[in-house]
Amino acid sequence: MAKKNKNQRVASEELVSNAPLKNADLSSSNAVAKDVKGGKGQKNKKDKKPSAGARIRKAFKEMFSELKKVNWPTAKKTASAFGIVIVIVLFFLVVISAFDYGIMQLIKLLMDASVGS
Repeated sequence: MAKKNKNQRVASEELVSNAPLKNADLSSSNAVAKDVKGGKGQKNKKDKKPSAGARIRKAFKEMFSELKKVNWPTAKKTASAFGIVIVIVLFFLVVISAFDYGIMQLIKLLMDASVGS
């Protein structure tokens, strides 16, 4: 017989876990009882779709509850970030303006040289 690694399983072996199942009801009698109560042709109150107004209210309620969980920055942090943005924008304004001025002078030089020929 060949040696078997501890990670290999034979097809007839079942995978067993010692971890407890959360909210598990594995009894077949309970599953049968649920099927009998529900019935295939009957609709439960839970199966009904809520009205459009109720769904909109629920959506807004959930949205506001999520907004309460947001970690909003303080005024000091917001002002600091705003200052950094302004400094970066001004820096790139100067750099782009310098390139624009240089290209304009180069074009003017080329135009004057071509007219003089």
